[in-house]
Amino acid sequence: MRYKLKNINVKAVLIVIFASLVLPAGIIYAENVMIQADKQTFDGEKTVFQGNVKVDYSDITVKSPKAIVRNDKQGKASGATFIDGAHAVKTTQFSRSEVKANIINLSLLKNRIKAEGSSESFIFQDKKPMVHIQAGSQEFDIKKNIIVATDEVNIKYEKIQTYSNKAMIIINKEGKLDKVEFLGNVKINQDKTIVNADNVIYNPTTEEMTASGNTHSTSALEDNSTVVIWADFQQYDNLTKTLITSGHVKIKYKDYVATGPKATFIPDEKTGKPNKIMFIGRAKIQEGQRFVEGDRIQLTLDPKNFEAEGNVKTRFTDVQDYKQANTEANKEADK
Repeated sequence: MRYKLKNINVKAVLIVIFASLVLPAGIIYAENVMIQADKQTFDGEKTVFQGNVKVDYSDITVKSPKAIVRNDKQGKASGATFIDGAHAVKTTQFSRSEVKANIINLSLLKNRIKAEGSSESFIFQDKKPMVHIQAGSQEFDIKKNIIVATDEVNIKYEKIQTYSNKAMIIINKEGKLDKVEFLGNVKINQDKTIVNADNVIYNPTTEEMTASGNTHSTSALEDNSTVVIWADFQQYDNLTKTLITSGHVKIKYKDYVATGPKATFIPDEKTGKPNKIMFIGRAKIQEGQRFVEGDRIQLTLDPKNFEAEGNVKTRFTDVQDYKQANTEANKEADK
């Protein structure tokens, strides 16, 4: 341990060199940590830094009013806790990420940062904030570039806004999002579409989004009408504008209510917007008082019509039964 004293206003600089720490692979691991503060005290087990605390560790800088550095059994620093409001910045060749929280824990041995209490983080690309994460807690794996956020997680990425109980964000070597997985009570808001599901996986590179478990999506069309979808599984490819749904599929569009095991949304060749819905497998569609069942059903949004093929059956119901069925469908769509 070495101290630098500057005039009467003490400024302590602690340089700790971690060496000869043998990992299971037998590699010698060494890192430099520099801590600056206006004041420090040491009780033999931990060091407390106060006033303008600044820590530099690898490509990470952490600042806070107060920090507590813990020692392991060999007397070497093993981690630090920053309290009373902390701010951590990680800078690489390609990007910069920041996190703010009431408390930040830095584990030197595990190469992890955990931010707790109103945590807020940003991921920048070319000095522009690309991702904004708010959560009760966020944990960063420094070496693997993985962020795990829990407790009322809100994420903004370009035109996408999300809410979930938990989220895992993987960042590639170029500092860009590689994969985002949302877990528990997921809600995705993108353009004019809202998706609810138990789990959602989003790939920013391919622009594919996969939702599973009690999925429910609502999309607003150009004429202000809406398409509401229920299914066990939904997969949307933004590049091809194609949506694949499967498992107890139910779709409501205007006075249509269609059900089947699987349905695919196909975009119009000219506009590129979803315009046809192809039901594969035995499907049913209700229009007014008419119920049609067939092996294949194609529903066109504009101009509005449908076609049924393969062992087609049609039946009509009375007005009361139709009103009751339509009311139940509307209630489901409003959930």
